Amino acid sequence: LLLYAHATYLPGRLVITHARSPCLLNTCNAITIAMTSSEISEFKAKVAYMKTWRPQSAVSNRDKMEIYALHKQAVSGDAPQRDPPNLSVSERTNLREWRKKRGLTQAEAKAAYISECDRQIRTYGTAPQPAAANGGGGGGSGSTANARGSGGRSGTQTPTNTPATPAGSSPGGGSLLTPRGIAAIPLLCAAAAESRISYLSRLKSTGRPENGWWRKQEPLCADPGSPLATPESAVLASASKVEELSLLISSEWSGSVPLPPSVVQSFLWPLHNVLLAIWVLLIFICTHIGSGILLCKTTLLGARATGAPLGRIFSEDIGPASLAAQSLCEPHQAVAVRLTGLCLMPYVAQCNACRTVADRAGPVAGGMAYVFLSVMTWWFWLCMLPWFAFSEICTAVMLGWCFALIQLAGV
Repeated sequence: LLLYAHATYLPGRLVITHARSPCLLNTCNAITIAMTSSEISEFKAKVAYMKTWRPQSAVSNRDKMEIYALHKQAVSGDAPQRDPPNLSVSERTNLREWRKKRGLTQAEAKAAYISECDRQIRTYGTAPQPAAANGGGGGGSGSTANARGSGGRSGTQTPTNTPATPAGSSPGGGSLLTPRGIAAIPLLCAAAAESRISYLSRLKSTGRPENGWWRKQEPLCADPGSPLATPESAVLASASKVEELSLLISSEWSGSVPLPPSVVQSFLWPLHNVLLAIWVLLIFICTHIGSGILLCKTTLLGARATGAPLGRIFSEDIGPASLAAQSLCEPHQAVAVRLTGLCLMPYVAQCNACRTVADRAGPVAGGMAYVFLSVMTWWFWLCMLPWFAFSEICTAVMLGWCFALIQLAGV
């Protein structure tokens, strides 16, 4: 067709500039209308599917915002330059994400939306439809935040993203402080188990620094940008710099570094895994502090004021955190993760002891015991665990030299 007509293909449409005959031009335009109509139908079908899609693991806030921004750009075009008055924080965030897509045509945004939806469906999977009590098919929309175990050391590839539920929410209603941090533990452990060969292969396929895995992550125990998210943000920023250095060496700096890029990347590989283990450690520290604060508030103000009864705090926050900490010591976990789990054994003992008190003497007594033990062991959380994290970083740097020499020798 292009031998007899001049055309330009854009995502979502074929633009015919001119043809050798009016008849051929009419034929080209008919084909163009058919292609555009087909892609519009595909976009509408994808939007309808995403409304009922139930992911197997919870979708991160960043990915949710990406879908929202592409959909708005595809439907409404460029976002307004100025914020309308009286916008809430969430509305202002949505508008800021929409503005990032400025310049995309609606056809390009529709194609990008379809591609992003397909990526997220592959990444997060699709949960099986629950069967209704009467035997009919059940369904619904929304995302689940169930934490899946690592299963084995088959997790040699870094997951695309960490799961997240809306900040401050819990499956049973009300507000708990850090449910999504605990839900992310299995994926972070799987990422820390990534082998050196898989790490080098992933960096090679990633290409540029802006496509890095760490850049896609966000704090899990507090709202991004809030003061409570500062420790996690510091770890994520440090890890992003390490990953950016690894990617720059293999792309923009490839000719200026005397060593092969894989040697430097092998040196940084242990640091990448250790930073993942430190992130896991931070999640447990934040969970521990958040549980103590929530127990105090509920005891003093009542469950109606906090929306979190004492029994639910033990069952949905302290209990899952204790089980997640125990899972860190399983044989299939990476060495850095197993060492982190070993350091958290006092926390596991505290959770189990307080749950036993809550079962025998009531949740009020269990909550008081939890707060008392947390105050008495402040030195462990504020001194010992930070020292352990620093020791892990020093060990990772020393091991990095060994892996760099192994890569240089071609072993």
